[in-house]
Amino acid sequence: MNGQTEKIGVDNGAGRGGIDRLLYWRRYPASLHAAFYLMLAVLVFFAFYPPRQAEGNLATEVVWKLWWPGLSFLLLAAGRVWCGVCPFGGLSDLAARLRRPRHAPPGVIRKAGPWLGVVSVFLFGIAFLALGLEGNAAATGVILVGMAALAFGLSLAWKGRNFCRYLCPIGMITRVYSFFSWMRVRGGGGRRPAMACPVGQSPASLRQPSQCHLCGACTKGGSAGVRTFTGFAGARLPARTEFGRVEATLSIVMLGLMAADSVRMTPLFARYQRGALPWFGFNYRLSVIVGVAALTALLLASFALASRLLARRPGGAESVFRSLGFSLLPLTFGVFMALALQHLWSGAWPSLQTIAAESRLLDWTGHMPPEDVYFVSIPLKIIQFVFLAVGLGWSLRLADRTLQPGREKPGPVPLEVAPHKSGATSLKRPVILLAAGGISFLFLLPMSGAC
Repeated sequence: MNGQTEKIGVDNGAGRGGIDRLLYWRRYPASLHAAFYLMLAVLVFFAFYPPRQAEGNLATEVVWKLWWPGLSFLLLAAGRVWCGVCPFGGLSDLAARLRRPRHAPPGVIRKAGPWLGVVSVFLFGIAFLALGLEGNAAATGVILVGMAALAFGLSLAWKGRNFCRYLCPIGMITRVYSFFSWMRVRGGGGRRPAMACPVGQSPASLRQPSQCHLCGACTKGGSAGVRTFTGFAGARLPARTEFGRVEATLSIVMLGLMAADSVRMTPLFARYQRGALPWFGFNYRLSVIVGVAALTALLLASFALASRLLARRPGGAESVFRSLGFSLLPLTFGVFMALALQHLWSGAWPSLQTIAAESRLLDWTGHMPPEDVYFVSIPLKIIQFVFLAVGLGWSLRLADRTLQPGREKPGPVPLEVAPHKSGATSLKRPVILLAAGGISFLFLLPMSGAC
């Protein structure tokens, strides 16, 4: 009987395809972790040093202008596969192999863990907006080092990927957004007990695929761990019984953070700052923190109030709140994708230029002003075009009175000298007008105040 059970539990790899080949590869995810360790070290190094060749910092360009918006499209295509190859998760696994702790985290941490994750997402969003992480290399470096230290330290103290499970904001975000992934996860169905899951899930009876980090622990040693299959299914969201208060609260919190990020890109942000800065002693970061927290709290309070008003029976407000958060999730993901596309559209090419310059692939040491300092001021444009018109008139007048016949070199002549009507002289006006037209077109565009 025992031999039969063993045989049923063994995965012989039949019919395996797609990402399953990666999950059951014996070097997954160790080989990818090694590559990401190196990348993390390089980014931390550049985060604390000024750019050598490029205009921007390599760490901020890669993390916030390429990886962060690109994560949304990775989620859409492959779910939580990033959690499987993430260097912080790899550091957790490394710490577990070094010390092999036997005890799980205390019960109070396990009970409060999901709510700690919501708080971490909120603090992450506050830091992103208030510290301006897209242009703050030092803060980016501190965050990377801090997350790495927490991931390693918590797995030295207790068994499992504790940082990934309870505190990682990226893990919490991928957890709810993985519901929309084209790739789905289910248990492999083997009866033989698989290796212990680092995040406390059972591959044999996986009920909520969003909980799987795709770390590959259950696919080693011949066990039939998780399997993947594909197909978009907008209606394939988890049942509301699986979408609890934590997920509902996280959905609303993330919508508030993304709404604040959207406002930051519009003139509404400048209007808010003009009114808010005097109240906070002209402390920019404090005004941003208060604004983001107020917007998020307003959304949470509004949904909580709506839940009470819509509840048909005493104690039913929680169920309504979960339903509202569940229903809000597609909108939240849509805003996330829209913002990601906005960031990639505006920042991908400059970021690639920065990478090429810092890696010496591009000899580029010139000045490139920030993209957010371009503006149009009508009074300024009028004055500028007055200067252009005066300069153009002056150039045309000089063009008519230079290049006297018989002179070897061009040079100015007294204004009373009559122009020489030759073919070369007659072409000077169209050439000057064409050049002036090109310059005028450039001045019609928004221009930077940082140059």
